[in-house]
Amino acid sequence: MADRHRVGIAVLGGTTALDLAVAVQAFGRRPAVFHRIRPEPESPYEITLCGRAGVPTFGELRPMSELAAADTVVVPGVDDPLAARDPEVLEAIAVAAERGARLLSLCAGAFVLGYAGVLHGHRVTTHWALADDFRAEFPRVELAEHELYVDDGQVLASGGMLAAADLCLHVLRTDHGQAYANDMSRLLVSPPHRTGGQSQYSKVIDRPLTGSLAPVLEWMLAHLDEPLTLRSVAAHAHMSTRTLARRFRAETGQSLLDWVVMRRVERARELLEESDLTVTQIAYAAGFGSTESLRRHFLLSSGTSPGAYRATFRLAAG
Repeated sequence: MADRHRVGIAVLGGTTALDLAVAVQAFGRRPAVFHRIRPEPESPYEITLCGRAGVPTFGELRPMSELAAADTVVVPGVDDPLAARDPEVLEAIAVAAERGARLLSLCAGAFVLGYAGVLHGHRVTTHWALADDFRAEFPRVELAEHELYVDDGQVLASGGMLAAADLCLHVLRTDHGQAYANDMSRLLVSPPHRTGGQSQYSKVIDRPLTGSLAPVLEWMLAHLDEPLTLRSVAAHAHMSTRTLARRFRAETGQSLLDWVVMRRVERARELLEESDLTVTQIAYAAGFGSTESLRRHFLLSSGTSPGAYRATFRLAAG
């Protein structure tokens, strides 16, 4: 097969083994079992693993400079996305981008593309738990942290961990058609396309309640199943609604209503995973007051319905 599409995979210090394995499986040499699914003499891609000696990988490592000549550059995730990166890596990625190469970031690999200066004007995603860090590092880059993957033309990015498979299958579908991607999904025993986004897998990252409103926030968490309006919370806190609204946003970064809805959705998620309560009972226990209100807010926050969420995250006993 002449003139195969060249894929350069950056193998950096701390590269996530799962992301690297997904990329190698999607674009590299096909295992023998794949030939039983789809007769193919060799992969339509020629992959080159680029990195420095001493980094564990799945094959021979070539110099980082060879990334610059690739048609597609893949940057798997790294365990410390904020760590300083080798200037040679960043330069090679920038040169490849300038040549018009397609750029793929898997999970935290988006940080590496950001440090290479190739994300200006692009929309990307990364692991949902790294969203705040990414925005702090690259405030001018549009981040869609709720998406499983984003295809923004030259730059494509996947969300956390296994979303790398979703993006790689999308690339195979784009390059070689749906049937080809379907056969690779059969090899991976993975859906060719997953509905919903990362938001259904995310959760509120608990941080210690600090600041002057910490006692008020703790009281609100203990009373989520009760009506929590700006007026009722202000009365409990012995302050005016205007003062509470201003201080609440200053300390939490959210309005009181948005904070309450977010915490109620999280409470509903916990009950869907851990209890035998019905969806209606959970709606009242979490403070939504009706099943319809729960479903509406849950869909907006999680990208899926309460019933579908429970089916995914809770295996029924028996």
